[in-house]
Amino acid sequence: MYLDPELPSPFEIIVGTYEQYLLGYKVHNIVNEYNIEKSFATHSHVASIRSVSSNKYYLASAGADETVCLYDMRSRRESIKLMHHKDTINCVAFTPDGSHLFTCSSDGSISAIRCGNWQLDKHWLTAHKGSAVNIFAIHPTGKLALSTGEDGVLRTWNLVKGRQAYATNLVPKLKSDAKWITIIKWSPSGEQYLLAINSNIYVYSVESASIDRELTFDSKVICVEFLKDTLIAIGFENGEIKFCDLRTSVHTVNTKAHSMRVKCIAHMNDLLVSASSSGEIKLWKYNKHNLDMLQTVNCGARITCLCLTQTYKDLIQQEEVKLDEDKEVKGKNKFRLKQEVIIENEGDWEVTDVSNPKKGTLKIKHKRKRTTEDNVQSLKKKIPELKETIALKRKKNILSQTEDSVNDKPTKKQKLLKANSSKNEKKRKENSAASQVTLPIKKMKKMDKLDEPSLSRKKHKVKLPITDIEDVSPRKIKKKVNAEKEVVLKRKKKKITQ
Repeated sequence: MYLDPELPSPFEIIVGTYEQYLLGYKVHNIVNEYNIEKSFATHSHVASIRSVSSNKYYLASAGADETVCLYDMRSRRESIKLMHHKDTINCVAFTPDGSHLFTCSSDGSISAIRCGNWQLDKHWLTAHKGSAVNIFAIHPTGKLALSTGEDGVLRTWNLVKGRQAYATNLVPKLKSDAKWITIIKWSPSGEQYLLAINSNIYVYSVESASIDRELTFDSKVICVEFLKDTLIAIGFENGEIKFCDLRTSVHTVNTKAHSMRVKCIAHMNDLLVSASSSGEIKLWKYNKHNLDMLQTVNCGARITCLCLTQTYKDLIQQEEVKLDEDKEVKGKNKFRLKQEVIIENEGDWEVTDVSNPKKGTLKIKHKRKRTTEDNVQSLKKKIPELKETIALKRKKNILSQTEDSVNDKPTKKQKLLKANSSKNEKKRKENSAASQVTLPIKKMKKMDKLDEPSLSRKKHKVKLPITDIEDVSPRKIKKKVNAEKEVVLKRKKKKITQ
């Protein structure tokens, strides 16, 4: 059958099975017909799958193996696994804006996970006082949620503040059935919600917080779906599907849909999808008073849960298409034309160069054929230019010769360096020639003020010949120094007396 490319696939059916498989079926809109085609099958879970939910391109599945598997529907790959629960996960649900994923488990906890980084934002460990949590239903606004558990209490959660708002005990009304409620559904407007247990459905009003309508049936209710605020679709254990008007409690549609119990129901626009425990999936077109079957398929496994998602093109296919387009564009840019140039008057013009730039345009350089007269005139024009170039070359040669001659003479810096080196050599020779013992003049002036014992303690510089250092002992040196000091002191005393 020919698929119209202008009519995209309206949605995709995702099914979880008792045999641990997650299956996908694309619904193709063909000219005046619909076709169901299998799109994928995964075996990510180790135990039966209990709940499936989707929002945007996120898909989450959870089951008895205590894990939540998350998939990216654009790339058709499993992105991450979450293992924060310690028992069977009974329900997974996305918020309407797709910001968070909520999960509830038989271990008595409810968790809130942020979508994208998949971090655990909130974890109520004892949401129902430690008893198992059966179902978690989020309000269309994403600000409220309802949950039921084996404690028989209906709890309302404030998702903005992240805490419980209030609790309603269902045991006085439902008695022992209050512990096994697994069906809670919000109306599209959020003004009503319903609870289903056994063969009864209880419709509550949000304003009055009380039961607005009670419905009873002949068979056990397995699944319920709000089609409109005043119309619901119900799947029963005997395989029937019924439509019920909530304003009048009248059954507008009653059809035998499946041979076994209707396990799941979901809808999109005017299409309804039903799944049976036998593995049969059926696509219906409905209105308030009629239900027509369009297509059926059997997955060959026991279906436990179902959801509908919008179809997204594979990112891998999109990238491949883009790469192919880029290659085609590059190939076009690199392609160069081979063209012939036709010249009418060969005597007047001559083609010198033909080149193709990257842009693909043709560039032609041409010039006129020269005659002898043209050559003579061009040479006359170039004569003054040649004279100027010759004169410049001569000047450059003269300047280079003068620079070389000037560089031969010693500069002032060179002269100063030579003079300093000669002085340093003289000083070194004088220092080496010193052979007598002398004392510094500055220290000799201080000795007059000091006593003899203090003089012996201080050290003075003594200059000796290099050859005499080994022969002279320190005692002899001290004696000589003391003798010289005495001579100096006597001379000063004489001057003072005179």
